[in-house]
Amino acid sequence: MRNRLSALLAALLIAALSGCTTPAPSVSPSASDGGTGAYTPGTYSAKAQGYRGEVTVTLTVDENNITDVSIEGSDETPEVGGAALDTLAENVKKANSSQIDGVSGATVTSDAVKEATAAALAEAKR
Repeated sequence: MRNRLSALLAALLIAALSGCTTPAPSVSPSASDGGTGAYTPGTYSAKAQGYRGEVTVTLTVDENNITDVSIEGSDETPEVGGAALDTLAENVKKANSSQIDGVSGATVTSDAVKEATAAALAEAKR
């Protein structure tokens, strides 16, 4: 009798808890509902301190994505930080975010790119 009561109580508890969940609302924009994307389309730039000087990230965005990335760091060490800029630009575009992996050996430049990208995206936010 005790086992049956325990099983019944467990089943009731599971049924009660499963009824408490609700699906998460969708946040993706839709043309049919007049929704808007995450960004105001345009071109945005921001700067951050790199290893030897400022690093400038210029992003072009549409409503939901980074469509172009340009990174300038003329004062960065050409063989290290300077050489990493193209890879970092590709990483930003691919990730559609400032949350990217840095380039080994160019940590300070990588961190500057992440910081400047985050600032540019903050400007682009609706």
